[in-house]
Amino acid sequence: MQEKLTIARPYARAVFEYAQTEVAMPAWSDLLDLLGKVAADPAMREVIGDPRVEKAKLEALLFELCAPALFDAGRNFIKVLVEAERLEVAPEIKTLFEQLRADAGGVAKIEVVSAFPMDNDQLNLISESVRNRLGKAVEVTAREDKSLIGGVVVHIGDAVVDGSVRGRLQQLASEMA
Repeated sequence: MQEKLTIARPYARAVFEYAQTEVAMPAWSDLLDLLGKVAADPAMREVIGDPRVEKAKLEALLFELCAPALFDAGRNFIKVLVEAERLEVAPEIKTLFEQLRADAGGVAKIEVVSAFPMDNDQLNLISESVRNRLGKAVEVTAREDKSLIGGVVVHIGDAVVDGSVRGRLQQLASEMA
């Protein structure tokens, strides 16, 4: 996952900077969202990874699938991703683009992953802690992951704060090895 973020970061930054100069944030956001969903689809992943599929045919297919959100600069961006064989990082490009967009707007987006459902008071406590640490408004999304056993993992941009039981067990195992 971290490798995909590293690959996606320059693309996301380039799109973000271009979108700022063209005042086209919503259009880029829509295109990247659609492209990310298309690239994450299991059937499309097979097509993208198939070396027998010509790049021109892959481009044409993507143009057709992304037609509702497509514009000239977006078409060129898809061509760049196809040529560089980087379509697999389209979902990460979307995520990083939205982080850059939120940061520019003074809002930090965080994701709280917990083993069990969290109530609003718990989420507000985490949100307030992150807000105090970063000095900006915070948007929280929450999801469950039973494999954590207990505790929470907080994703703040590229940073991860792992307070889960699974994370602590993994840390203990690596210290004992």
